This record gives sequence, structure tokens and C-alpha cells, in this order.
Amino acid sequence: MKMKTKKVLALAVTLLMGASSISAFGACGGKPIETGEDATKANLSVRTYEGGVGREWLDEAAARFEKMHENSTHFQEGRTGVKIHVDGDKTNYGGTVLAEKSLKEDVYFTESVDYYKFVNRDKVANITDIVSGENSSLAEYGESGTIEDKLDSSFKSFLTSKDGNYYMLPFYDGFYGFIYDVDLFEEEGFYKDAQGDYTRFIEDEALSVAENETKRTEWRATLSKGPDGEKGTYDDGLPATYAEFLELVDAINAKCVPFVYSGKFNDYVSKACRGFIADYEGYDGFKLNYTFDGTAELVKNINADGTLETEEVQITTENGYELQRQAGKYYALKMQEDLFGSTKYLGGSWNQFDYTEAQENFVKSKYTSTRYAILLEGAWWENEAAGAFKLTETNFGEKKEDRRFAFLPMPKVNAEAAGEQTLFSANSSFGFINKECPNMELAKEFMKFLHTDAEMSKFSAKTSISRSLNYEVSAEDKLTATYFGKSLIEMRENSKVVYPYSSLEFVINNADAFTESAWFMNSMANGSTHNNPFLAFKNGTATAEDYFNGLYTYQKTMWRKLN
Repeated sequence: MKMKTKKVLALAVTLLMGASSISAFGACGGKPIETGEDATKANLSVRTYEGGVGREWLDEAAARFEKMHENSTHFQEGRTGVKIHVDGDKTNYGGTVLAEKSLKEDVYFTESVDYYKFVNRDKVANITDIVSGENSSLAEYGESGTIEDKLDSSFKSFLTSKDGNYYMLPFYDGFYGFIYDVDLFEEEGFYKDAQGDYTRFIEDEALSVAENETKRTEWRATLSKGPDGEKGTYDDGLPATYAEFLELVDAINAKCVPFVYSGKFNDYVSKACRGFIADYEGYDGFKLNYTFDGTAELVKNINADGTLETEEVQITTENGYELQRQAGKYYALKMQEDLFGSTKYLGGSWNQFDYTEAQENFVKSKYTSTRYAILLEGAWWENEAAGAFKLTETNFGEKKEDRRFAFLPMPKVNAEAAGEQTLFSANSSFGFINKECPNMELAKEFMKFLHTDAEMSKFSAKTSISRSLNYEVSAEDKLTATYFGKSLIEMRENSKVVYPYSSLEFVINNADAFTESAWFMNSMANGSTHNNPFLAFKNGTATAEDYFNGLYTYQKTMWRKLN
């Protein structure tokens, strides 16, 4: 429940609490204490964008922090303990909104953040001391390192590229992909065994839950290795190659509808397929799209049989547009054309669902005449679909915790490529402190607390989403996660993650040219400019090969305009 507050006049506060209360104002910019703030404790206002991760994680973390510091007296003179005031909202706390107005609260966690817009406008506090500086030790929380030790190298260089200081910390991962119905896959036999045959598992009603789980474990031991090439991991039984993936989709199509998606927000389809680029190119190859420094294996020619001829090219900022010839980009477009270039795998017609409608149709399809096998969505879908889960619980008695969904790992182009998966996280979500926060010591300590392994582990279990830092989710917390949450945790543990951030001045100065949509979707094909492969394939205005070649044409033309 959101906490509703009401400001009171500073004069009234002074009369009621005495002149000493002036120094106790707990929110930013010296504004008066709000109704509900505790005059006996040090107060901190924390706001979050209440979208895919909600705010429950923050409420619970705040309660733990308050308990830990219930006897603390050093955060504010004359006060004992801490009160964290949490609120969540999608309208007022989005990154694009906050960038254009004065910050009213102490701490924010949000998404769609233009990092340099905030930093250059002097809106956020320098937090270097708690990330890598003199106050960065996490020893009091039982850890030997610092927050900086948990950051991916790309984040380290990007966040400090302005002046060597840290002003924000990454929030949560933004993975898009294919979410599949595990129950459906088991019941209909969409997994493959070690011999390459489809196999199914059906629970025995005569057995207990524990006995069925033992039986399921034994059955899973018979499954194929999956795209990671290893037995006993999260992707066993799933298609290892793209050819196997197409075969699976045909098998699904014979029994139900393979895919549900948002026709209204159809860029989700392209984003889901885009994960194929990162996985095909691997961490180092995909990272070139942000470093523009290294050797790339690029497509020289697409043969009539669909095979590719490639060549090695040294990439610099002078010829970065050549990266539009990466083979992974062609394969991702071919995947999208094969699967979504017609309505064959979409139930026979295009839709205009918004993303919540697509989520609801996926969740409730178990109880309807139209069963969907796979949803194209982001990692946060489970939280956004809370209403859909509540609906099925009310109508059919099955809670969200009882449902089993998981991420379908990207298949490899061929079996020889089996191995570790590379994920692409594009979300621009960050946490930061208002530069005008009067109780900076408290704000920084709360930020340190939220970035301990223990708290990030609880975040993963609560939200089914991973934080964009390196940490382990404890076995205890995994037990509290949903099936989907567990699948995401395991997938991330067995993958490398590429973040779309660059410290190059060239990229920063031309930020609009390197956004996720501009860099991966803008194409000049058949005499027209396209910005969405889904629409090009749907309307028949370009093929995958046309669109792929057009990526190069468009970016080469644009390159000379960059500064």
C-alpha cells in the first residue's frame, strides 16, 4: 500500500516540537517534516519506479535496515534509530520525468535514465566514497570487498568516464526473451531425450508431491544436454540448435499456439530475438558494439543456401558501421522472419494486445481453449502480470507460486557452438542519491546496505529479476523464489552478461545514434528507412537479408554525420 503524506507548515512544526526540530527535517531541500515521519528518528525518503520490480522488495529491505539501526544515534543528533519512508509510482518516478524536474526526495531507484543528463545537470550526489573510496568497505556486513568489486567492467568505465567519480549504481537487468510454460512442455512432450526423441512427463495423481518430484528428477536425467552442452543444468531437453528450435515450434504448432506477444508494443518481438545476436557473437564479439576496438568476424556474402561467407575486419571508431555485418545480426533477423514473418505460429492472425493483455492471455491460457506455449517478454513480466495471476487464483484456485514458467535459452546455430550463454541487458535503470539530500550519511549507508550480497540476493528471490551486479543468490533465498525466478537465477549464473554502455567520448557525444533501437533496428532497405523488423516482415516490405544489408547501408550513411 502506498503511504499517503501531507505536508505541514514549518511554523506549526516549530510550535509543536520546539525550535530544535528545524535541524531534524528528514527530507531533501530543507522541506518540513511530513505527516508520518518520526520526530524521534533520523528520516530518509526513498522513491522507486513501481514498474516491473514493484516496491515490495524496497519495503522489506527498509524494514531490515531499520531493525539493524534501531539503536543507532550517529545519523542525526538527538535521535535514535532510523525511519525509511518508501513510496512507489510509475507516473512521477520514471527517469525521463525526474531528469526534467527538481528532485524532492532523498534516494531514487528508477529506469529509462540518461546518466549524463542527470550528472551534467548536477542533480545527483557523488557516491565514490561508498563505491570504491574511503567508506567503501562492506566489512560491517560480513563482506571483504566493495561495491565496485561487484560491477561489470563496462559499468566501471562508463560510470566514471566523466571525472573518475561514481554518481549512480546500476539497478536491475533488462533481459528480453522467450518465456515458456514448463507445465505445458512436460505434459505435451516438448522436451527431447538424449536420443533426440520428444519425451513427456505426467504427474501421477496417486503419488505425493515429493514422490512426483523424485520421479520428475529421474525423468530429467534422461533429457538431452541443451544449448549449453552440459547435463544436469537448467536447459536440459531444450533445443540445442536453431534447426531444433524450428522443429520444436512446428511440434508445438500441431497442438497449440506457439507464441503470444504484444502487437501494440511489437518491438518486444525484436528485442526478444535480439538476444540471439549476443549469444551468437559471445561476450567479446558483442561488446565490440560499444568499444569499437578489436577484430570482428563479419559477413562477406550470404549464399543461396543460407550459409554465410565471413571475413575478419579490424574495428575502430573510424569504421564502426562495419559491425552491422556481424553474423549474429543476420541470424537474429532470420529467426524473427521465420517465426513472426507470417501468422503461421501466431494462431492465424496478428493481434493488437498491449503487453499486459499478452501476459494475461499467456497466464490464463491453461484454462482456455487457446493454449499459448511461449510469451515474448522481459524478465520483469511476472511482476507486471500480478493481476493475471490473481485472476487465475480467484477463478481456478492456482496461485502464482504454483505456476511454472522459465526462460528458453537461445539455441546455437550449430551443435559445435554449444557452451556458455551470453545475455544482453538493456534497461538504463539506476539508483542514486539527490545531491541536495540533507542526511547524506544515512542515504549513503542505506545505499551500501542495498548493495550487499545478502540484500541483492533477497531482491532476486522477491522480484524474480537479477540486479546488474555480480553476486550470488543464497540457497535459502532461492527456496522462496517462484519457479520463473529460480530459472532466471540459474540462467544468469551460467551466463555472461553484456551491458550496453561505453566510456568512449565518441559514443557519449553521439548517444542517440547508439541507443538500443537506433543501433540494432534502423535499416535502409528497398528504398525505404525501417525502424522495426517486425513491421517490415509483417508488411512484406523487406526480407531478413534485405533488412540485414540495410543495417549496413543506413549506418554507413549516418557515420559521417557523427561527431
